[in-house]
Parts: sequence; C-alpha cells; structure tokens
Amino acid sequence: MLLELRIENLLLIDRAELRPGPGLNAITGETGAGKTVLAHALDLLLGGKPRAGIVRPGASEAYVEGVFDLPEGLLAREELTDLRERLGEVEGEVVLARRVSSEGRTRAYIQGRSATVGDLRELGGRLLSFFGQHEHRRLTVASVQLDLLDGFCGPEHLALRGQVGATHARVRALQGEVEEIRARAGTRERDLDLLRFEIEEIAALDPSEEEESALLTERERLRRVDGLRAAAAAGGNAIAPHEPDPAGGAGAGVSALLAEAERAG
Repeated sequence: MLLELRIENLLLIDRAELRPGPGLNAITGETGAGKTVLAHALDLLLGGKPRAGIVRPGASEAYVEGVFDLPEGLLAREELTDLRERLGEVEGEVVLARRVSSEGRTRAYIQGRSATVGDLRELGGRLLSFFGQHEHRRLTVASVQLDLLDGFCGPEHLALRGQVGATHARVRALQGEVEEIRARAGTRERDLDLLRFEIEEIAALDPSEEEESALLTERERLRRVDGLRAAAAAGGNAIAPHEPDPAGGAGAGVSALLAEAERAG
C-alpha cells in the first residue's frame, strides 16, 4: 500500500507531496490539473521507462519517491533473495525512489541504496497494482482468466502449477532435442546416399592412370589458352603487320608463338 508520494520537477510540477488516507482515495480535477503526472510518477517507481521531456523545463533532473507499507514475508520470497541480501533487514516500510536527468539518464534507489530498474520492477510490482482505464479488457484474455482462477485456488495450487509448468517446459525442450537428432540422422542418410552414388559413378567410369595423365595435360593446356591466343595474334600481326615493326618483324612474332606453344605442351 502506498503511504506517501513525493514528486520534484516532474513535467509541470515543481514540488508536491501526497499522503493517501486509509480506505478509498479519489483524486479528481479538471484537465491539466496534474492527475496524469501522478500516474507517471507511480510508473517510474514501478520501473517504467521515462518518456521524453518528463523533466520540468529549466530543471536538471526529476525526482520521485514513494513510501510503501511492506507486507510481512514479502522479501523472503525466493525471487527476491538477491535484493534481500543487498538491503539487509527491512521492516514496516520500504522507500523506492527514482531520479531522471534532463538528458534521459536514470538512477534507482531502494531504502536509499543504489538499485536497478529491474529491482524496482520486481519489488514495486508486488507493492502496488497499477491499472489503466481499459484494464478491464484483460479479463477477456484466456491466460488472464486462468491466472485469476489459479490464484483463487491458493498457494499450494500455484506451487503445483509451477511444477507442472517446469515439467512441461522440460518435455518441450527434450522433444526439440529429439527432433534435432532425427533431422541430423536424416541429413546423414542423405549424405551417405550421395556418397554411394558418387562412388558408383566413379566405378562405372573405371578411370585409369593414362586418362588421369591426359586430363592433367589438357588442363594445363587450357590454362594457357589466353597466352596461346595472345601469341597467335602477335604472330599473325608479325606475318602481316598493319604497321612496320622495327623491333624484329616476323621473326620475333613467330618465335614468341613457338615459345608459348612449347610451354602449353
């Protein structure tokens, strides 16, 4: 339960304090009176992301602090073990705070100690229930209906549901591993079929060492095909030049062609 809320430099509010009384409290006012600012302040304490321009113009930072009644045994929950060890003994009340700089950087505090936004979200979500004007629409969602029903059945039922959920997740993970193994086995069979086919093709060709030597020679010749073409063009130009060649004439071109032919085998 919220006992006290302090706001500084948040949107249009310079400084404000709110102390709800016991029972139902209703905050009313015309448009622009600041009701939405209170909602933004509570959202920050619950670990929400600050929107752009949330710091009051001219201020260096905004500050929100909330004092909450701490239910007995809340910090004893397993999911809050790390936070409990960092905070030490906390009884009666707990203070959550958040600073937001004008550049958008934020810092979180619990009981005056530095904390993370995740800590605010974990603890604040258990101290305060925050509902919007369209929250009732969640009641039409099947998963929400199941959560409400399971919660109504008590903690023993919730513990059993958690065990069933963990077991179901484990079964799904094992099923995924089995499917992956089967997929790998199928790939292995396809690879083996391809290898058998290739071996049969090679056996049917029955290649010999002479064929291998001939193929290697042909490969070397083809590798030099560009050189042969260039030498042939030079030889043709030397035999029937478009312009006189003072560097050697036909003899030089024919010699180059013969040398390239010898290299090509």
